[in-house]
Amino acid sequence: MASNGKRSEIISLLSEACELEHGLACSYLYAAFSIKQSASEGDITWDQLQYARRWAGQLYFIASQEMFHLSQAWNLLTALGGTPYYGRPNFPQSHRYYPIDLPLVLEPFGERALKRFIFYELPEHVSDVEFLVKEFHIPKERIQKAFTVGKLYESILNGIKQIPESKLFIGDPALQVGPEVCHFNEIVKVTNRETALRAIHTITEQGEGTKTDQLDCHYGLYLEIEREYRNMRIAATEKGLKFEPARKVIENPMPAFYAGQILAGANVIKNDFSSHVSVLFDNIYSLMLRMLQYVFQSGPLPDGLQKNIADGSIQLMTRVLKPLGEALTLLPSGHGNDLKCGPSFGLYRHVSFPANFRETLYLIIEALTQSADQCKVLSNNAAAPAQLLNATANLVSVQTYISNVAAMSLAEFASAVKS
Repeated sequence: MASNGKRSEIISLLSEACELEHGLACSYLYAAFSIKQSASEGDITWDQLQYARRWAGQLYFIASQEMFHLSQAWNLLTALGGTPYYGRPNFPQSHRYYPIDLPLVLEPFGERALKRFIFYELPEHVSDVEFLVKEFHIPKERIQKAFTVGKLYESILNGIKQIPESKLFIGDPALQVGPEVCHFNEIVKVTNRETALRAIHTITEQGEGTKTDQLDCHYGLYLEIEREYRNMRIAATEKGLKFEPARKVIENPMPAFYAGQILAGANVIKNDFSSHVSVLFDNIYSLMLRMLQYVFQSGPLPDGLQKNIADGSIQLMTRVLKPLGEALTLLPSGHGNDLKCGPSFGLYRHVSFPANFRETLYLIIEALTQSADQCKVLSNNAAAPAQLLNATANLVSVQTYISNVAAMSLAEFASAVKS
């Protein structure tokens, strides 16, 4: 896919990049959630566990950078006259949906997942076609046009270079979000060609590295994790030990409540309690995205509200969704053989918040309150793991934080929040 030098084409490519960055973050997180955290879970020794926990930490770090890439793409979109976009297909996604020729799926940590992650982050010097043939045994004649994430950004870069700078950057500079507002210290405010190119280079260098350094990047990290994982399996086999660093979780879970939207390849969560927890995860996940998107489309707000909403969104991501996702990989899926489930990262017809920040604050608080109430009910269930209780306490903390922000900034909202 190549840009034809038209604004609409560049915006379309950037929207595709948003989908991919978003989808990759979810896929990486799912693998991280599945990694065992205690030797008491079985089939893993204490020494092996230290490697597994480090791998989980590296996956969480890479996923956080993918969310930064999504946010950076939003700055690029608004600079060109577009709007922040977080939509994407639900999982599993067909290998035909994107031209990368590998589907985006949710699967537990393991060799197959690692090979898929390496492919997504391939640098230019590695043949994507040869990688697909060798590692995934995809017939060469089936591969129409393999297309890595790096090549997608190359097309965006070429498109930006083709349009005169004076005509390209028509977006309101006040909508650009910098590190003083969000938690991404490397984010670039895009106001001209130089900042646009710097923003794209930052994204690609974090993913595939540079010509002189392909170790300190996603590609290099995944290669190293795969090497360690393979060596650990060989060493365990030679010693007659088991080495299963990931929990046995189903692939591409989907709550039963969304039966009308089940995709081919998805696995319905049959356990009723687990399905309720999965729906709760999706509701909070969607709220987090809507809050972050609002930060990138609102422009400066009074009393630091823009930063407060960004803080609340990041807290939901790190303090609520992380333990909630881990809790789901400990809950039964209802598929037998002791298979656990996991979060579906489902998106279902959600819309952006209104421009008026008073209405937006009210809607955020309302959604936080409803989710916190549901979380409390679910955490009282005898089947609730400790991670669910942790997520509940943290969600109440975020709810209190945003409510206090609203009360201090908008005195007239205090009574509405309490009613």
